[in-house]
Amino acid sequence: MTISSITTSQVGDSIPVIVAAQALGYLKANTVMSRLVARNWDNEVANFGQSIYIPYGGTLTANEKVAATAITLNQADDAKYTVTLNKHYEVSFLIEDIAKAIARPDWLATYTDQAVKVLAEKIDDSLTDLYSGFSQTIDATTGLGEDDFRNARRYLNSAKAPMSQRYAVLHEDAEFEALGIERLVNRDFAESLGRMAADSYVNRFGGFDIFLDQQIEVSSSQCKNMFFHRDAMVLASRPLPAAPSGAGVLQTVMDEDGLGLRVTMSYDHDYLGVKVTVDCLWGVAELRDNHGVVVSTSEI
Repeated sequence: MTISSITTSQVGDSIPVIVAAQALGYLKANTVMSRLVARNWDNEVANFGQSIYIPYGGTLTANEKVAATAITLNQADDAKYTVTLNKHYEVSFLIEDIAKAIARPDWLATYTDQAVKVLAEKIDDSLTDLYSGFSQTIDATTGLGEDDFRNARRYLNSAKAPMSQRYAVLHEDAEFEALGIERLVNRDFAESLGRMAADSYVNRFGGFDIFLDQQIEVSSSQCKNMFFHRDAMVLASRPLPAAPSGAGVLQTVMDEDGLGLRVTMSYDHDYLGVKVTVDCLWGVAELRDNHGVVVSTSEI
């Protein structure tokens, strides 16, 4: 009987796919904001700086149907939002022996995990930067309390934002204050959703699912916590162009839930190892101003 070994040439083409799948899993586990806002993905290849248009339906109304008369057609004004794909970040690392990467899959997994964590921070940071565009604000610099949750809820109710998919994303100092609200932490009052994919989930209170995000912006010692409905913001991602044929790289693009990553692998003869690059192209934009509220708290 002849026993054949699996060689690197036989499995080489599949390695970028494996890395990309792992990277997507790590990305979803390490981001907060990107999982809570509206997402838009299209398989059309795009370049840095390109503007894309996201259609958004107008408001429809219900009309009474009168017998023997025609239906009333809605004439809702459709809207479209421009999102510029101006965020392109990459994380690269090198494994000196490709055989080591195959024989010990945890090498790739470890480096991929670390690479995507820093990429996830950039994605979340781009979304929390949008706080400055929202016009509805609440001053909670004397301490985050129940009334601030009620006021944020009132703003969203007034805008007729859907009751589901409402989120409060807090700076670590605001989370500290929130955990001092008895009705928020008391099991007799809190509406627990259980453990979610990320350990950032705190609890549910006042109609908001509460999350901690260490990327919440701080301006003049004020933490700009974001209370919003999913449709307040959008994260748009597009696949990047593939390397030319014969360029000597292995490459794949994968997407899931509106997030896309490109993984590129090549042999670097200068370092006698395999170079791996994980990169992502995206853009963010405010969609509905009245579906978001910035609650300012004091930095401790």
